[in-house]
Amino acid sequence: MRSAYLHIISDALGAIGAIVAGIVMYFFGWYVADPIISVVVSLLILRSAWGVVSNSFHILMEGTPITIDMDKVKQTLQSIEGVKDVHDLHIWTITSGLDSLSCHLLIDDTKDSQDILKQSIQRIEEEFHILHTTIQVEKSDLQHTDLRV
Repeated sequence: MRSAYLHIISDALGAIGAIVAGIVMYFFGWYVADPIISVVVSLLILRSAWGVVSNSFHILMEGTPITIDMDKVKQTLQSIEGVKDVHDLHIWTITSGLDSLSCHLLIDDTKDSQDILKQSIQRIEEEFHILHTTIQVEKSDLQHTDLRV
């Protein structure tokens, strides 16, 4: 959507640039205005295109969204009563505006895993606006080792 919007804006800038260059050449006879305005419009288009390409690359490489602090997410999950550890925490963007989270929670053996899972999902939605979560709850008898990568 952003790319289409920028394409329309760049077309409008090109048309406005051509009109301005035409007016300058007609009234002042300054014919170098056309290539100067063309270069300026091209640089503006290139700058906006770079933003779209770098954002798309970040999404395709499953980078952590720049608006989310991983440490804060981990602290939020660890603050839930009964959570002993959070590991293998991964947050990435699926598409613009849709983020995803997966992690493992090691909880106290005496705590209700479904209650902790429910609290975790709620807090992630409320505080970080992440609607797609996959959380694996573990107790002492089933504890995954940390991912080595």
